[in-house]
Amino acid sequence: MEKLKKWLIVAGMVIFTGTGGTGILPVVKADEADTAAVENKVVVTAKSNQADHDIPVSTTIITAEEIKASNASSIKDILVQQAGISFGVNSASTDGRQSISIRGSSSDHVLILVDGQKVSGSDAQISHSDFQYNWVPMNAIERIEVVKGPMSSIYGSQAIGGVINIVTKKSKDKFYGDVDVKYGSSNDDGGDYMDVSLTVGGRIADRLSLSLSAERNDLDPAADEDDKTETKIEGKEIRNGLAKIQFDIDDTQYIEAAIGRGTEDRLKADDVLYYDIERQNYSLGYNKEFNSVTLDLDAYMVDSDSHYNTTSSSGGYTHGLTDKVARAEVDIASLKNNYIVAGAEFKKQEYEKEYDLAASASKNFSDDMNNTSAFFQDEINLGEWFIITLGTRYDYHEKFNGEWSPKAGILCKLGQHNRIKANYGEGFNAPTVTQNSSSYAASAMGITVYGNDDLQPETSRSFELGYEFFTDTMVFKASVYKTNVDNLITSETFRAGSRDRIYVNVDKSSMKGFECELAQDINERTNFSIGYHYLETEDESTGEELAYRPHNTVNIRLNTLLPWDIHSTFSASYTGSQTDGDEDYDGFIQFNAQVSRTFYDRFTVRLGVDNITDEDLDDAPYDIEGRVFYCGLNFRF
Repeated sequence: MEKLKKWLIVAGMVIFTGTGGTGILPVVKADEADTAAVENKVVVTAKSNQADHDIPVSTTIITAEEIKASNASSIKDILVQQAGISFGVNSASTDGRQSISIRGSSSDHVLILVDGQKVSGSDAQISHSDFQYNWVPMNAIERIEVVKGPMSSIYGSQAIGGVINIVTKKSKDKFYGDVDVKYGSSNDDGGDYMDVSLTVGGRIADRLSLSLSAERNDLDPAADEDDKTETKIEGKEIRNGLAKIQFDIDDTQYIEAAIGRGTEDRLKADDVLYYDIERQNYSLGYNKEFNSVTLDLDAYMVDSDSHYNTTSSSGGYTHGLTDKVARAEVDIASLKNNYIVAGAEFKKQEYEKEYDLAASASKNFSDDMNNTSAFFQDEINLGEWFIITLGTRYDYHEKFNGEWSPKAGILCKLGQHNRIKANYGEGFNAPTVTQNSSSYAASAMGITVYGNDDLQPETSRSFELGYEFFTDTMVFKASVYKTNVDNLITSETFRAGSRDRIYVNVDKSSMKGFECELAQDINERTNFSIGYHYLETEDESTGEELAYRPHNTVNIRLNTLLPWDIHSTFSASYTGSQTDGDEDYDGFIQFNAQVSRTFYDRFTVRLGVDNITDEDLDDAPYDIEGRVFYCGLNFRF
């Protein structure tokens, strides 16, 4: 309680988020018009000129209100509530870390964007890391767009499994603000948390607008219940800030700049700091509209330094990841029945590993990799009933020459409410700087892993067939898919009698499955939604299943408007059995519930509990938080 009181004094006022419904009919009051506009907005991540239900690829739009209703503290918490997306494990799982898997893909096959700009993914460079999921304040997010399946035809490397685009809030003509505070009490030994966030913005001059967001998120480390010296869930101290400014040159063109800065400390159960992370991103862009043609130019840099603190004789070290990108894109809607998107991009990736101790300087490593690419996509309307999308991208990497990534999709309209979608796409994932350099070596636990100059990119082929039905009160989606990935990058022993390993390309893997989603307004006060995903995987070099891919996942949500304008949300998620070689893990289910009420259209009070049954995974590949009670308030102006 003392900690809570201290936080309330610092915050000045106690405020937290309102809740929102996931259904079609609004069961909440907050920003109803804005939320409806977002749900019907063109999906920018797919580079389409159609409404979201007329895009051939599988897409999901998660609104700001849905994020608040989910009680999510990072983007992965809300993403795993969507059909076809589940928790995964990268290399190993430590201290409650989890990664994101889309349709069985590995986490480094999922590309994360912030406003269309690529985030430096740490999971392929730093073992069992999940550092890429907290880049922006949660309160700054307007919506999250998810495109499932290969998108290398637009975004190049890493987009084999899909693309997640975090779209941040833009300034409005009218000044606005949103301040949140949330406190949670965990049933674990530790695990309490406090979140404070602030977003303000608006027009500050005739042609100048500004938006500012800041976040402070503290999570106490939780100890293992059987051994208090072991960490169950690592602690986090996150500080994020984002500033965006836009100058309107005239009604047809503007310049936009953004700066994002953040720090994150990871703590063991004994409050010992073992990772401190600094991240920053800078961008400058220009946008011009020529009647039915839009030109978009931008340049940005994304940088993160992850420092590992250790008592080993080698000392601590820092992983430095930097992406520098210059990009040009033109969208052409002037041609009859065609919407063309074309662009070019230059990207430089840099990695540096630097040890703290001078005696370990010989282990330092640095390298970079350049990539030049161009892409083209044409969305063609063939009469009233068919839309065809054709596209491709060519990437030239200085270390392994070039890769083509073609894509073709068709959408058939069967009347006003029915859609059939079919897609074929090819993708690729380039080796990282560390994997693709024979001068790289990393040692841990008596094993040294070496890079390999001769590595080739991973490539994929993916097929999908889907059906959608929608009315004003119901949406149903179903799809089947299959993805084959060749030249998988892994490590294997290469010297007899030694445990040392080297990165190599191996045979291939396959993933196939079925997913369906239903959102139904039962009446004007109640909405129900359910998502189901079935997955089969195979490592074709061994004939075994891929590790840590659950066969079945189910997500259920019920939103209800109760008497006295109380909004309630009940959700349940089931993660099915999964395997790792000879080890099998049972499935588990979690239940969450919350209620909220808005006063005077500005203040929202919210109470809830996550993991109601206090589910504990004794034999699973990762840990989950125990039962957590939370409360908070939100104030909007």
